[in-house]
Amino acid sequence: MTTRFEEREGVGRIVIDRPDDRINALDPALVQSFGEAIRAARASGVKALIVTSAKKDNFVAGADLDFVRLATDPAPVIEALRAMQRVLDDLATLPATTVAAINGAALGGGCELALACDWRVAADSPAMRIGQPEVQLGLIPAAGGTQRLPRLVGVASALEMILASRRLTARRALRAGLVDEVVHPAALERAATDVARRRPKRKAQGGKTPAERAMTWLAPARRIAIDRARTKAIVESRGLYPAPLKAIEAIEVGLRDGMAAGLETEARLFAELATSDTAHQLIDLLLTTLRQRREAFDDLPAPRPVRLLGIVGAGFMGSGIAQAGAVAGMHVRLRDIDAPAVARGLKTATDLTADAARKGVFDRREAQRIVGRLSGAPDLSGFARADLVIEAVFEEIGLKRRVVSELEAVLRDDAVIASNTSALPIAEVARGARRPGRVVGMHFFSPVHRMPLLEVVAPANGDPAAVATAVAAGEAMGKTVIVVHDAPGFYTTRTLATMMGEAALLLEEGVRIDEVDEAMERFGWPVGPFRLMDEVGLVVGKHVADTVSAGRIGPTPRAVPLLVQAGLQGKRGGAGFYKYEGKKRTPNARVYELLGVSARPPHGDVVERLTLAFVNEAARCLDEGVLRSPAEGDLGAVLGLGFPPYLGGPFRYADANGEALRNSLRRLANALGERFTPADCLRDGRRFYQ
Repeated sequence: MTTRFEEREGVGRIVIDRPDDRINALDPALVQSFGEAIRAARASGVKALIVTSAKKDNFVAGADLDFVRLATDPAPVIEALRAMQRVLDDLATLPATTVAAINGAALGGGCELALACDWRVAADSPAMRIGQPEVQLGLIPAAGGTQRLPRLVGVASALEMILASRRLTARRALRAGLVDEVVHPAALERAATDVARRRPKRKAQGGKTPAERAMTWLAPARRIAIDRARTKAIVESRGLYPAPLKAIEAIEVGLRDGMAAGLETEARLFAELATSDTAHQLIDLLLTTLRQRREAFDDLPAPRPVRLLGIVGAGFMGSGIAQAGAVAGMHVRLRDIDAPAVARGLKTATDLTADAARKGVFDRREAQRIVGRLSGAPDLSGFARADLVIEAVFEEIGLKRRVVSELEAVLRDDAVIASNTSALPIAEVARGARRPGRVVGMHFFSPVHRMPLLEVVAPANGDPAAVATAVAAGEAMGKTVIVVHDAPGFYTTRTLATMMGEAALLLEEGVRIDEVDEAMERFGWPVGPFRLMDEVGLVVGKHVADTVSAGRIGPTPRAVPLLVQAGLQGKRGGAGFYKYEGKKRTPNARVYELLGVSARPPHGDVVERLTLAFVNEAARCLDEGVLRSPAEGDLGAVLGLGFPPYLGGPFRYADANGEALRNSLRRLANALGERFTPADCLRDGRRFYQ
């Protein structure tokens, strides 16, 4: 069955259905059949029409990303977009009152299709999300989204939604004016039919309030909104991501010169972006992330579900993991040293839940259910039924071993114990355990509620069923899970520590702290290495460096140990590589005194040295079997560490630079030592992606 038009009691229905796809991704065949259904609706003479989906929990997705990912010539892209624009124009100009009955995700092209209707009725369900996420993929809306959205909700709101790639729940979309009614899923078609029968066609107002409409339609006021958005986009994109500025341009042209000019502009600009390396890398990352939900279980048995999750350690990390587990539907038992510590942990998890509800991530009723799944005590009461227990205590091997021993005394034999450690080898954590094969690593990233990555560590003699349980629990929490093999620092901490160490060696050569940080931030990292070390804390940083130093090649950096010895702790202590006074941050001159260095230019390019140190160490992790695949290496680097997304990750970066990268490594090895000797897979010229 395909997209079709049908009529019942004077009301037309277009049912969208791409039979070979579970999400109705827009491709040329679907666009053509949808256009035919619109023509049939026009010929029928119906006065009321609803547009609905045959898919469960999904309305219409965006464009087929494989089509965009493989695009090299703008011309066919523009032609495909014009075809889609014509179809949606036909929908918008139907004499009938048109209503989109949105039963689930309506993102990208699906949102644009809904915008072409007169009214929108949405199901109040967890699956319902609506928005224009194209900018996140290095693209812009191009089936009328940059034109119809500002005319509906106002230019200021549209700019914010498009540039931030907002995905709104039904209730938030209602408040924003993006949808007109929110109803129970069972009443969706009935409510949409009622709206189509009793409401007239409408003209877009440009916002709900007079101020919003003035900003949309009056050129001087609109200029303020456009200029403000452009300035912010320039700062945030750092010139590395062109999509935000292209989206602003399309919106500006459309409101200034009319809808036709705006549609032509958005098609042209989309085609430019769709054939760019940046968009291709960002789309590949998304597709790799989606595939990873399945591939994380490669070579693992079927997991057992986690109904009761235990957490030992109710600090910020433990509380964040507890909240993520409760959101995933698990009952969570939290334990810490005393009742006040447990109470603080439960309050943190409750506050995280309340804040998410305020932001529309889920409604208040669901927030109450999540909090109801949380409990705690200063002992292990309630842990006997746990399927999985995650310890999130301080990074000290003796303490972690003691926790494992205490847990084994009360847990079932088939329960899994996971250590939330960023660097300690899991085999060492499990030494002395009665069931060491049931001990795995689950390295969460902070803050847990924001960071999308989970690194599951599989020890050499670990039980694959235990690893599978950890992977399944992580995915239930909404994380992208990579599975790595046990070694000091695993993958993410090891590669990051290598780059940090190279930054410290640059400092010892006399390169300024802020010069290094600013160079890496311009390159696309969220923060520079010295700022990050201060954020993490220098005592923690020294502990991590000591843990991963066993396999280090080359000189041992002196900076962090010297600073810790001098009492400098990082941002929380008020001084580290920088001095912190309120919101002011300045490079700490004392660091240069402690190291006995004066300012000198670096040997080689700062960005090149740090980037190649990171990429080469990632490749060594693949050679040594710490990583299972280049894809997991790229996901770990981008989602966990902030490796610049527009580069796709260290392995895609290596593919893109090929022989030039190998030559640069050899040159640096000749000048600086064996730490830059190309890893085997780089030296051999291996391509990591076809």
